[in-house]
Amino acid sequence: MKKHVFFTGLFLCLSSVYAGISFGPADINDADEVLYTVNQDIIGVQSIQSLFKTTIVSGESKGKPQLLTCYPEKMELLDGKSILQIRNRFGRAQYNSKTETFSYLETVDTIPEKSLPVNPYEASPDGNYVCYIQRETISSGALILEDVQSGRKFVLCDDTRQSYDSVPVKWAPDSSILIYEKYDSLYFCNPKAVLTKVEMDEKYRKIGKGTINSINWATQKTLIYIDDYLVYKINSKELYTIGLYSGIIGQGKTIGRLPYRFNHLTDKFSVDPGMSSILLVQNKSLFSYLKFRSASCDFMDVVYSRPFIDSGSSLIDSFIFWDSNNKPVLWLETLPYYGAKEKALIYRISDSAVKILEIADSGCPVPSPDGKKVAYAAGSFIYIYDVNSWQRLAELSGEKVISFVWINNNSLYVGSEATIKKWNLLSNTTDSFMITSVKGGYWSKSDNSILAKTQGNYFYRYLSEKGIWVKNREVEVMNSMENGRYRLFTGTTQNKKYENALYIRTLSRKAITKPMCRESTVRTSVPKKVALVFDAYDNADGLTDILYVLQKYRVKATFFLNGEFIRRYPMETRQIQLSGYETASMFFSTTDLVNNSFIVDEDFIVRGLARNEDEYYQCTGKELTLYWHAPYYSVNNKIINHAKKAGYEYVNTLFINTDTPLLDKETKPQSIIYEYCDLLKRVDSGIVPVTTGYSNGNRTEPLYKYLDILICALVDSGFEFVTVSEL
Repeated sequence: MKKHVFFTGLFLCLSSVYAGISFGPADINDADEVLYTVNQDIIGVQSIQSLFKTTIVSGESKGKPQLLTCYPEKMELLDGKSILQIRNRFGRAQYNSKTETFSYLETVDTIPEKSLPVNPYEASPDGNYVCYIQRETISSGALILEDVQSGRKFVLCDDTRQSYDSVPVKWAPDSSILIYEKYDSLYFCNPKAVLTKVEMDEKYRKIGKGTINSINWATQKTLIYIDDYLVYKINSKELYTIGLYSGIIGQGKTIGRLPYRFNHLTDKFSVDPGMSSILLVQNKSLFSYLKFRSASCDFMDVVYSRPFIDSGSSLIDSFIFWDSNNKPVLWLETLPYYGAKEKALIYRISDSAVKILEIADSGCPVPSPDGKKVAYAAGSFIYIYDVNSWQRLAELSGEKVISFVWINNNSLYVGSEATIKKWNLLSNTTDSFMITSVKGGYWSKSDNSILAKTQGNYFYRYLSEKGIWVKNREVEVMNSMENGRYRLFTGTTQNKKYENALYIRTLSRKAITKPMCRESTVRTSVPKKVALVFDAYDNADGLTDILYVLQKYRVKATFFLNGEFIRRYPMETRQIQLSGYETASMFFSTTDLVNNSFIVDEDFIVRGLARNEDEYYQCTGKELTLYWHAPYYSVNNKIINHAKKAGYEYVNTLFINTDTPLLDKETKPQSIIYEYCDLLKRVDSGIVPVTTGYSNGNRTEPLYKYLDILICALVDSGFEFVTVSEL
């Protein structure tokens, strides 16, 4: 039998990637105007219940329904910070703080059925410009610079890796200069000059090689740039000189030499405002605090250097802050081994790391504009801490926080599961102006105005002339599905992406029944299924990233565990089990069962599977499922039959080309993702394997680093995630 090798082969499994759309009760008034809710269980975010308004004419909804709620998936400040922009999968809206008005600039024509996460924007500090990646392929897009007021755009790079977390740019604090990454090199530009086409040619604006990790603003006018071992200081006024004459004068003024080589793909750094020290993070796990000796090429003094070690958790990400004495504070976002929610560990760094705070169920910290405060969300709370004392200054509770943005040093916009509000820290007061998700929408009996009930059973009144919502005392509502001319009801549908449909029945003249939304009753087939499979051989390098992304997008998965992994990483093995993921066997060792110098008989296979099963039970107290695959998917019929006698079902792979199998160790992640999606479009179901660590080979980037892109690409291709057993 032909040997099957497919290191990141193809199998399929899914949790619901579709929106799980359903209609709630509706309310119709005497003018044939209807308020109705649409609930969506969207991948990557919690369940959203949006409120729509429409008018019935001749037995059907007239025109495009008006969306009255705005879920705050992403928010940014624009136009001198007077405009709050809110973006979600329905569209893009803006709140003008000067006129206190809200409006949608654009909305989708139909209910999003398999919507992707909203792309991040990187707005300039003055809010006059934004940068974002305009998606063009499965894994890449164009890096765009846009003028907020005029809408004028410029393509900075036509092929940038797609990201749902960040944009590869950094703005000068005064918004005068933009640093951007293009093809593993760094460039600068004046945004106004670029958009008006008077900027000098790009080849004269190159800073040097590297990624956006290689450079940081230390002060309003000073950049710190790292190239391999050397640390450079660049005054923003000198950028054009450096760009023109870099071949002659170099890349700036050398102020130090690192004792370790800086890897711009995996490392990051931060410099204190006084430019006397640097905190370096290598491969996300080694933290080094170094001091500059003098403005020269001398090696920097290592004050502290140690990897992250914690017996109870693994590291997700790190954030660096500087106090008023230019001393570093390290915020570590961790994932506990024992099934708990994310936890933040905060350390003050000197010649040692002193823990000053531990925060359960924490979110990513965001500094205030002056860097003196830090805000973070934790469940239904948002907290403000002082960077120097790490004392809590303020807190806001009551609703699960989705996103937030600093307006200035003393106020924030907070977007939650029920409302968007402005929070004044000085007076500790809030002012809500938009609702984000509702329990129901109603017509008021007294004046026919629009009311909505949110979480906590609070009522809000809609001010149609301003497009905003204000809190309202509870009033009597109509809550009627019938007005004499029409009756509304929810019923079944042949559209598999919808749980039900909202119908309009005409009661006068000719009796006709039509759907409120035509797309909700379009006959569709059952969504194709895909299973994400994670192969844990003998390396756990990517496990934390994998678990974090799976939890973020709420995607089911199956982990195939090798005995070598279980023995080396018992805590990580328990972490997988306690996180609730399906587990299966990958034999007791990483040996190739086909290409070897020893006899692989029935006894060897049965004993190997039994040993792996016993070691997993001893580690977790739980049993593996009776699915398995051979290491490296190297197997033949004889081996499969041996395992079958022991009660194990073999999980097969799908190949792009059986003669030239797609190997994780040789193929770029972008190409693998493209090939997966292309093949899966031609089959009904499949399995997509991803290796948990670095596989053998020449590739520097593992597929797990692109997991969010892979998940979203499969969603966009119309697949629903399931486990291997469900598949």
